[in-house]
Amino acid sequence: MKRLHKVIPTLVALFGLTLPGHAAVLLDDTWADGTHTNQNLPTKSAWYASSGPSLTAAADSMTLSLGSGAVMAITYFTTNAASPVQLSIGDTLRATFRLTLNGVAAANRSQGFRLGLFDFADSNLSPKQLSADRFGSSSQGNGVQGYALFQNMGATFARSAPMDIRKHTTLGTSLLGTSGDWTSLGTGPGNANTFSGFANGTRYILQLALQRMGTNALVISATWSNAASGATLATSVTDNVATNFNFDGIALRPSGAGSSASKITFNEVKVELAPAATPPSIRTQP
Repeated sequence: MKRLHKVIPTLVALFGLTLPGHAAVLLDDTWADGTHTNQNLPTKSAWYASSGPSLTAAADSMTLSLGSGAVMAITYFTTNAASPVQLSIGDTLRATFRLTLNGVAAANRSQGFRLGLFDFADSNLSPKQLSADRFGSSSQGNGVQGYALFQNMGATFARSAPMDIRKHTTLGTSLLGTSGDWTSLGTGPGNANTFSGFANGTRYILQLALQRMGTNALVISATWSNAASGATLATSVTDNVATNFNFDGIALRPSGAGSSASKITFNEVKVELAPAATPPSIRTQP
């Protein structure tokens, strides 16, 4: 048995087996060049804000600054509006955000931080994709399907279940501005003792994932990780009546500094498509 344990890793290294579910990177933006308005996938995507001066970039970061009002920021991870990512059964679309908060709000009951994955390509918008700032924080929703995390954000949570995963069901003018346009699929977690709120200057990792499990089934999960303490906050839900499995963009809309943070600084946004598990194959001959 010991001899067999030694042989298997050797064969893996020699033959170069492809592991199931190898993810394709659609976007991995770190703002290395200090700009946020140029599109060059997969290393760069153009970000636009409803209020132009609110979104700024520096070397290795992009910051959304907030006052008393809401600001929406949008980007796209496909090369054009006619080619959304299409999830087949077993595929997973995963978006990972590495960010730091400053000016975190005091405890409040608002779901002030809203971020989602959307299908702009099949919407009623004209044009389908933005190309400039100053588009209105309560627009871009006409015919746009998608899922979003509505997050209670503060130094301490004022809700026992601070995470709310929602589905865009009334496809009106507003994308993330009107709560009534959204249907809650599930809230959580029931116990947030190890992750009781957000802190200034702490690095967080937020991952939003969509996995198609069947003809009409989509699992939506959201996970926060505190990079300093290792604490996590997560919830997951299944939409068993899903009809749309196309996605091409990200939208973020904090409702204001009083219910989220005055500055949200991103150091990386990464979007990956992991296909359904496939059998191992030989990539390199011995």
